[in-house]
Amino acid sequence: MKVVDLTGDWKFRLHKDSKGKIKHKNDLTRWMNARVPGTVHTDLMSLGIIPDPYYRMNERDVQWVDTCTWEYKKDFTLSADFENYKRIELIVEGLDTFATILVNDSIVAESDNMFAEQRIDIRSNIKKGKNSVCIIFHSPTECITALEKKYGELLVANEPARVYARKAQYSFGWDWGPKLTTSGIWRSIYIEMGNGTRLKEPFIKTVTIDNDHAVVECISGIEKNQNKVYKLKVIISGDDHIIESAVRLENDFASVRMEIPEPQLWWPNGWGEAYLYTAQFQLLDETENVVDSYETHFGIRTVKLIREKDEAGESFIFEINGRKIFSKGANWIPADNFITRIPDARYERLLHLAADAHMNTIRVWGGGIYEQKIFYDICDRFGLMVWQDFMFACGEYPEHENFVENVRSEATQVVKKLRNHPSIIIWCGNNENEYMYCNENPTKKPDDMKGARIFRDVIKEICDTFDDTRPYWRSSPFGTGHPNEETNGNHHQWDSWSNWKDFQDYSNISPRYVTEFGFQAPPNRKTFDEVTEKNDRNFQSPVLEHHNKQVEGTERLYKFQAGHYTLVNEYDEFIYRGQLLQAEALKYAIEHWRRKKFHTAGSIFWQLNDCWPVSSWSVIDSSLRPKAGYYYSKRFFAPVLVSIHQLRGKYNIFITNDTLQKVEGTLILDLFDTRAKKKQLFKKRISVDENTSRIAVEIKNSDIPINDPASEYLRVRYKVEREIISENRFFIVKPKHFIFPEGNPKIKISKVGENNYSIEVASRLFIKNLYLDMMKDDIILTDNYFDIDAGEKKTVYFSSTRSLKSLKNNIIVKWLTS
Repeated sequence: MKVVDLTGDWKFRLHKDSKGKIKHKNDLTRWMNARVPGTVHTDLMSLGIIPDPYYRMNERDVQWVDTCTWEYKKDFTLSADFENYKRIELIVEGLDTFATILVNDSIVAESDNMFAEQRIDIRSNIKKGKNSVCIIFHSPTECITALEKKYGELLVANEPARVYARKAQYSFGWDWGPKLTTSGIWRSIYIEMGNGTRLKEPFIKTVTIDNDHAVVECISGIEKNQNKVYKLKVIISGDDHIIESAVRLENDFASVRMEIPEPQLWWPNGWGEAYLYTAQFQLLDETENVVDSYETHFGIRTVKLIREKDEAGESFIFEINGRKIFSKGANWIPADNFITRIPDARYERLLHLAADAHMNTIRVWGGGIYEQKIFYDICDRFGLMVWQDFMFACGEYPEHENFVENVRSEATQVVKKLRNHPSIIIWCGNNENEYMYCNENPTKKPDDMKGARIFRDVIKEICDTFDDTRPYWRSSPFGTGHPNEETNGNHHQWDSWSNWKDFQDYSNISPRYVTEFGFQAPPNRKTFDEVTEKNDRNFQSPVLEHHNKQVEGTERLYKFQAGHYTLVNEYDEFIYRGQLLQAEALKYAIEHWRRKKFHTAGSIFWQLNDCWPVSSWSVIDSSLRPKAGYYYSKRFFAPVLVSIHQLRGKYNIFITNDTLQKVEGTLILDLFDTRAKKKQLFKKRISVDENTSRIAVEIKNSDIPINDPASEYLRVRYKVEREIISENRFFIVKPKHFIFPEGNPKIKISKVGENNYSIEVASRLFIKNLYLDMMKDDIILTDNYFDIDAGEKKTVYFSSTRSLKSLKNNIIVKWLTS
């Protein structure tokens, strides 16, 4: 087989028939330089024709781009040997979105699905010597407007006509993202030449697992171009052994069952190694020559969604390899509005941070993209279970047959392409379609929604046919009754924050599995500084309000911050307190739901990351700088969690154990004030069984001698052997009513290895939410935004290439004051 790569340098221009309203003086009909993969926006930016849309309010000045039709072109040369190949195809892995494809000025295909790969026979269209491929991208705005006019308006959030485009829905704007409706060649494009038979969509799946062995089935389609006898050979390799098997082909499909002795299993993060085997599929001819081959990693694991009736309704629990797993994690959105400029290192950094915070689940939200292969490869390695939405969000969808068939083709490709990844544990039809429809139509049922059969029947049938190794779920949220029931199915909780309720309301909610909830916070100061001017840095300025896309988002930042903290207008302090508020809200909810394990069996907050600089629900901002909520997540997602819940005149101290071992340690409850430890209230050996949560001790309010709630608090620690594996504090009053001492912590930075440093913080008085940063560097500490009790110290660690002297001169230290 021969491949001609067509990525790299291209030319582009405004198409001569474009009807867009251009807001630029340059002649855009001339051929200009472009890069593929890429987008029109990024190509225009690189030429200085449009400004950075993320800077200040430049987004508003580039809205003309998607009203235009654009033309991309590349010349390539073929030698005469191309005539020796029977099969010559143009492979287009992703076009965004409405496009006409020409080879040597002849139309060879049309495209209207950003997510679909096309294999186009171009043998009769090419010639020896110079050739050209041209792709015309029609205005997505014009296309969806015409389709809506033809088929009718639907109930849709945000841009109503967007549902007519099989395109990343967030590109039309969302409540956390800008409206930057892209066009372009966003994935690889190449020519593939071949003669022989080839493998099609090889798939390896776990059939059974027991203590001694596992059985896997290796499946592949075969595309024959010659009437010969072939064999499928599969070689499976791991650390300890190599196993191989072969079968003679009788038709266009082959299956080989193989037994793996003493298998090493793929486990979610925190439960064991996410072990990956390698499978190599080889297609052999009669002389044992390898005609085609395919290699993939896979994991031996089983997935089951346990839905069993109980007194409260019906469970919703994921079982991996026969063990119930409490899902801990966050939602994922595309890591940039311009997907083609997301480097692999960004995926690695974000997902490594997630795994390091004890997350075991990432939900790929249905308004973005089916992520790049690197995303799933990293999730496989890190043991991050993936809840995979199909790309539909917040609206009714068309039901005319062309659209349904388009979706059928898309979903079939997606399932076949992604099914070898052990990290994916569930296919989900959409995000909030039925939920939104039933909220707007209280007397209607989910099946009354336009597009219902796509999610009820079409995608389900595809998943059942091509991948029976993981469950399919119709929507998120969904269940019996209203789609957002608490008693069964999965749940989105937006009464808090979006519906103006404060985060204490989470304690009144007892869902079976939570896939969305959250509180907003500003990004880190450095991130906003990169896209603003000095006069913009006020959260009621037009620029910063533009960088909060939720309706009345800024008003919520002020309202909820005023409910918990002394309200400030000083820019840095508003950011700091806003991030603390988000962190405390997430902590409150997740500790509550972890205490209810397995009544509640998952807590997936909205959201891990951002696509641009914005005040949003993310815990890591668009410049990959963690917020306070991220550092809190390392504590509230810890494998063993101790927490305090006050209810009806008593304090309940819970220990939640997510490990596969029984833990036994010492529980210590102390009463502190801001100047010293006042009294040890409780110290006792406590054990907790594996994979459970229970009340370790109950103490009546009257047994705790609190004299001044404004300066006293409880601290609970759980100590196993000599290590404090979890600690927590309980404050009787809100921070705005707490009397903080005027402490002055001592900071000591030391070098502990090559490019590795420690920071020791000691304080004579209580310090709350100590924040450490460097003015000139981005550092990620092992902990941050932490409390220090009076007379105690804490050491955290980080890496930096700077000198010790430079670090000492640039450290930023902040803590909460009245």
